[in-house]
Amino acid sequence: MDDTHEEENNNAYLYMGLWQKITVTIRIVVEYIYSDIKKKPRSFKIGLFTIYLVVMFLALIQSAFSLSPLIFIQLAETTAGDTDLVFTPVPSENKTKSNTDIGPQNSNFQASQNLVNGFSLVNQTEIVRITKGIGEIFDSAPRWLMIGNLQNPKENITKISDQIRSFFLLIDSEKEISIGLGRRLDTNIINNNEVLVTSSGLRGLNATIGDILNLNIDVIQFLSTYVITENNNNDPTTFIMAAFDTYLNRPLELIYGENFTRQEYTGYQLKDLSSEFILFTDILDSNPEMKQDLKESFQNQINQSGISGDQKDMANIAFDILFNQELGYFSRLLATFIQSLGDNDVISIYMVEEVMANIIADSLDFDIELKVKESIKSPKGKWADGLGNIVVMDYRNATIILREAFILTLNNTIEDYKQNSPTNSIEEIVAYNIPAEDLFGYIRNFTDGIKLEQFSLTSNLIVKDRVSKYTNQDNIDNFVLDVSNSFFDQVGYDYPVKITVPLASAIKQYLLLGNFVDNLVVSATFLLLMLSILLIYSLMIGDVEEKTYEFGMLRALGFQKWWLIILLLLQAFTFAIPGLVLGLITCYILNSLISMFIFDSAVLMSSYDIAKSAIGLSFGLGLFIPLASNILPILRALSKTLRDSLDLYHRTINDILVNVIKLEKMGISIDQFFSAALLVIMGFVSYYLIPMAFIFSNIQLALAVINIILIVMIIGFTLLANLFEEPLEKGLLKLILCIFKKDKNLEKIIFKNLEAHYSRNWKTTLMYTIALAFLIFAGAGFALQTSVITDVLQSFLGADISVQALQSDKRGLDEYNIRLFLNKTIKEDPSLIYDYSFTSLMLSQIPEMPQSHFISTLAKFPFKKIFLGAVEQNYLSSCLDAFYIPNDYDSKVKYTTLSDGVKDGVSGIYDRSDVQDREAFYDPFTLVGSQQIRQQWYKDLSYQKPNLYTTIDREINIVVPQGYIYEAGINVDTPSILYVDRRLYRTNVRHMATKVPGYLFSSYRSMVGNGLISMEDALYIINDYFQGDIREGNLENERANLYFQSLPKNLSYGLPKDNLQIRFGRPTSEQERIDFSNALRNYFLNEQTLLFDVITLKKEAEDTFYFITIFYVLVAIVAMTLSFFLILVSFVSNVKDNSWEFGVLRAVGLNKAQITRVYIYEAVSLITASGLIGTIVGLVVAITLTLQILMFTEFSFKFIFPTEIFLITFLGGFITATGASYLAVLEIRDKSISTILKGLY
Repeated sequence: MDDTHEEENNNAYLYMGLWQKITVTIRIVVEYIYSDIKKKPRSFKIGLFTIYLVVMFLALIQSAFSLSPLIFIQLAETTAGDTDLVFTPVPSENKTKSNTDIGPQNSNFQASQNLVNGFSLVNQTEIVRITKGIGEIFDSAPRWLMIGNLQNPKENITKISDQIRSFFLLIDSEKEISIGLGRRLDTNIINNNEVLVTSSGLRGLNATIGDILNLNIDVIQFLSTYVITENNNNDPTTFIMAAFDTYLNRPLELIYGENFTRQEYTGYQLKDLSSEFILFTDILDSNPEMKQDLKESFQNQINQSGISGDQKDMANIAFDILFNQELGYFSRLLATFIQSLGDNDVISIYMVEEVMANIIADSLDFDIELKVKESIKSPKGKWADGLGNIVVMDYRNATIILREAFILTLNNTIEDYKQNSPTNSIEEIVAYNIPAEDLFGYIRNFTDGIKLEQFSLTSNLIVKDRVSKYTNQDNIDNFVLDVSNSFFDQVGYDYPVKITVPLASAIKQYLLLGNFVDNLVVSATFLLLMLSILLIYSLMIGDVEEKTYEFGMLRALGFQKWWLIILLLLQAFTFAIPGLVLGLITCYILNSLISMFIFDSAVLMSSYDIAKSAIGLSFGLGLFIPLASNILPILRALSKTLRDSLDLYHRTINDILVNVIKLEKMGISIDQFFSAALLVIMGFVSYYLIPMAFIFSNIQLALAVINIILIVMIIGFTLLANLFEEPLEKGLLKLILCIFKKDKNLEKIIFKNLEAHYSRNWKTTLMYTIALAFLIFAGAGFALQTSVITDVLQSFLGADISVQALQSDKRGLDEYNIRLFLNKTIKEDPSLIYDYSFTSLMLSQIPEMPQSHFISTLAKFPFKKIFLGAVEQNYLSSCLDAFYIPNDYDSKVKYTTLSDGVKDGVSGIYDRSDVQDREAFYDPFTLVGSQQIRQQWYKDLSYQKPNLYTTIDREINIVVPQGYIYEAGINVDTPSILYVDRRLYRTNVRHMATKVPGYLFSSYRSMVGNGLISMEDALYIINDYFQGDIREGNLENERANLYFQSLPKNLSYGLPKDNLQIRFGRPTSEQERIDFSNALRNYFLNEQTLLFDVITLKKEAEDTFYFITIFYVLVAIVAMTLSFFLILVSFVSNVKDNSWEFGVLRAVGLNKAQITRVYIYEAVSLITASGLIGTIVGLVVAITLTLQILMFTEFSFKFIFPTEIFLITFLGGFITATGASYLAVLEIRDKSISTILKGLY
C-alpha cells in the first residue's frame, strides 16, 4: 500500500517540468526551514552559537599562535640581543678553525694551544662592502665591548656599592637607530659624554639621570681578554713587556744580534757615542735618499727574518713612522737622556723598556667622566640581558674622551715618577727625559687619523624579512648557511672572521615551545570538534525524531528522498554558515587587537589578517561539523517507512528494531576489522613514525605522535572506565536520595528514567567524560611537568645563585677576591648567605691534561669513563639539598649532616682516617710492576735506571654515580682503581648517589657521569701528571706552566675554579638578589663569567607554563559551554520522549517540583559519575606520563592537583547539569495534564 501510493506521487511528479520541479522544491525547502526556525528558535540558536563559538575560538587561537614567531623573536632578543649575525675576528693562527658557529657561542680561546700573539679587529668597511652584495643582509653596525668599574664621585650619600662592575659598550647610535638594531629600546642619538646606564647599576650607586659618574677602565684587563701571549699572567707590566719583546726587541735582535736589547752600557760609553749619533742622524735628515735606503734596508732584514707576519707588519709600521720624522730630534732627546746618566751608571734598552712599561701600565688604568642620559630598566634586545650592568656610549665621543683621559693619566704618572722615584734612579731619569708635550701631541695626531668605525671588535648584522626566517629550524639553518656561504664565497674560506648566530641559537628553545603549543591547539581542536559534532548531531537527531510525521507527509506528497537529504543538510547549514561568518568576523576583530598588541610589543610588523591556516580551519570546521553531524540523522530519516512516519502516536522510545544480518556472509567482521585496523595503526606509528621522528630530529612529528598516543590513551581509558558508569550512577543516586530523604519515594521512577534514557545519556556522558578527562590530564600533566622542568633547572644549576665560567674561559673565577666579598657580606648580614662553595675546573678541561679518565675494580675489568671534578667539603651545604638523592655510604666514614638531616656523602671524601698513603717509586716506562723485580732486572742487565724517583702513592677518595655499581662493578665496600692517562691511582669509593646538584649523576648504567674528588686529591693528580707543583711553577710541561701562571692569584690549592654555588639563609626579594648579584659581578674577570639567579629563573619558567594553564582554562570554559547545550539538548529529548509518562505522573498526584527534581537527580547522578570517572582517568594518564618523564630525570614524584581546571570542569559540569535539566523540564512543567498527555505542547 505504502509503495503503491509513493509510486503514484512519483509518476505525477514526472509530468512537471524540470525548472518547475526545482523551483517548487526549493520553495518548499526554504519555507519549511524558515517556519521550523520560527517554530523552534532554540535549536537554531544553539546550533548557531555552537558553530560560532567553536569557529571563533579555534580560529582565534590558531591565528594568534601563527604570530608566535614574533613573540619568540622578542623573547630571544631579550636573551641574546637583537643581532642576527655577529662577525668576530679570528687571529691568523686560528684561521683553519670553523668560521661558522650555529651552536653554542664559544670563544676562540683554546688554552691547550699557544693561542694568539696579537690583537685582531673586524674590518668593518670591508664587511659592509661585501654584505651589500648579499641579498639576505639588510645592514650592519660596529660595536666595541670592554669592562670597567662604574663609580659615583658624590660623597656623603648612601650607596649599596662603592663601585659597580659594568660592561662599557661603544656603539654607533645613529646607525643602529637607522637600521633598527635594538629597535624596541626607545632611545635617541647619544651625544658628547652622555651614556645609557642600566637602572640596577644606578640604584647600586644611588645615582640618577643627569649625574656625573666615573668609569674606571683597565685597558690591560680588556686586552688580556682578547690577547693571550706566552708570558701573559694578568700582570700589566709583564703584559706590556711581552708586547715589547714580540714587536720591538725581537726585530731589533734580528738586525743587531742576540741580546742586543739586554746589552748593558755605562754612562761614559754612551756619552762618547751620543755626539756621533747626532751627527749621523743629521746627515740622514739632510739626505732623504740615504734615509729611505736605510729604512728599506732595515725593512728588508725584517721581512727576510723568521718572525711572524704580525711582527713584520708592526716592525715595518714602526720604521715608517720613525723615518718619516726628524731623526735628529730623537737623537738629541736620546743625548739629553744620556747626559743625565752618571759615568758609572749601567743601563740597557731592556731596563729603559721596563720603566716605560711601568709608566704605560700605570697609565692604562684611567677614569673617564660620563653623564647619565637615560636609565635603562630592560635592554629589550639592544644587548643581551645576561650581560648585567651596561654603560653605553657613542663611539664618536668615545675616541676623544678615552684619549684625553689616557693623556691626563699618563701625564700624572710621569709627574709622579719624577717626584717620587729615588734620586738619580733610572725611573727618575727616564721620567724627566720623556718629552711629554711632544708625546701628547703625537698621540693626538695619531688618534685623529684613526677611523674607529672602520675597525670594530664585532660587526652586528641585521637580515631582511626577519620573521619568515625564524618560523622554523629549517628556515633558520637555510638562511644561516646561505649567508655564510655567500660571504665566504666572496672573501675566501680563510678570511679572519667567525660568524655566530646568537639570536638563532636563543630562538631554538622557543621553537620547541612553539611545537609544543601547536600540539596543544590540535588537542583542543580535537576535543571541541568531538563536543560540537555530538551537540549538532543531538540537535539534528532530535529534530528528525520529532518530525517523523512531517517528513512522512512530505514524502506522501511526492517529496523524494534525495530532496529530503538536501533539506536536512540545508537545515544544518542555516546555522552553520551564519555561525561561520559571525565567528570569522569576531575572530578578525579580536585577532586585530591581539596583533596590534604583539606588533607594538615586538616592534615587528606582519599582517592584521586572519592567518590562512586559521581560515582553512574555520571553513573546515564550519562545513565538516554539520556534514558529520547529519550522517546518522539522514540515515534515521530515510530508514522510516511511510506507515511508521505517519503514525502520530509513535515514540522513539517504543521502537523495537530487530535486524539480524550475518556480516561474515558478506565477508565483513566488525570486530575483526577494527582490531586489525588498530594493530596496523599501532605498528605504523611504532615502526615508522617514531623512528622517523628521531632519525630526522623532527621534534614536531615526535610531539604529534606523542599527542596522538595520549589522546588515544585517554579515549581508551575512558571507554574502559565507562563500564563502571551505570553502577556508579545508581550508587550516587542512592547516596543523593539518602541525603534528600523526602524524595526517597521517587527512587524507582528515577531508576526507570536512567534505564529508559541509557542510549542517549551514554553518548552524552561519554563525551563529557572524555572532555573532562582530557582537561584534567592537561591541567595535572602540565602542572606536574612544570614541576619537573623547574626541578631539572634547579638541579642542573645547583644553588640559589650559581656563578659559572664558560668552558672557553679556562682561567675561571677570581676566587680570592670573591671570597673576600662573600665573607664581608656574611659579616655584615649573617642571615643572607647560608653557605657558599667553589668547585674546580673539570680535570679533563685543564689544558695539557688527559681528556679521558676511567675507573675500574682492582681486576682492571670492567672499566668505565668518568669526568673528575674537585669540590670543597661544604659543597652540598651550599647547594639545594632537595635535589640530592644519596644511595650508599661507606660505613667506615663519619659524615656531616645537612640541614634536612640527610648525611652529607660528599663530605666523606675529606675523611682520610683509614686511607693508606705510602712511599712509592715511579717508573715512567712502566717496564715492570714490582719494585723488587724492577731493581733486580736493572742490576742483572746492567741497565741504567730511567728517571726513577720516590713519590707518595696517595689513595684517592671519590664519589661516583649509583649507575657505576652495575657498569664498572664498583661500590663503597670494595677498593677500585682510577686511570688518568697511563697512571693508576688506588681509589676509595666513599659514597654513591643518584643525584648531586650541579653535576651529572644517574642510577642508570649507560650514563657517563661525574666523579667528585677533594681539592687535595685533584692537586695531587695534576702535580703527579705534570711532575711538579702547579703552585710553584716548576712543571716539566712548559705550556702547562704558562697556563697555571696565567690564573688569578691566591687560588686555593692553586686550582682554577669555574663554579661558585651560593645558598641563601633566608627568603630574599628579587631586588635584594639583584643588588647582591651586581655587587658580586664586580669581581668577574670578563664577559665569559655568567651569573644565574636560580630563584628568578624558576619563577620565569613557572610563569611561562602558567600561560598554558590559562589556555586550558579557556578551553575548559568553551568545553563546559558546549557541554551545557549538549546536556540541555539531551535532557529536552529525554523529557519529550517521556512526556506521556510525565503527564501520567502528574495525574496520579506528583507535583511539578517533584517531577523537576526527578530529572535534576538524574542529571546530577549522571554528571557526577562521569565527572568522577573523567577526573580519575585524567589524573591516571597525567601521572603515567609524569612517571615516564621521571624515569629519565630520576626525581621524586610530586602530585599536583589542577584545582582551577577541576573547579571549572567538574563543578561547572555539576551546575550545568542542574541548570540544563531544570530548563528542559521548564518547557512542559506548566502545561496542563491533558495537553501533555495529548502531546500538544
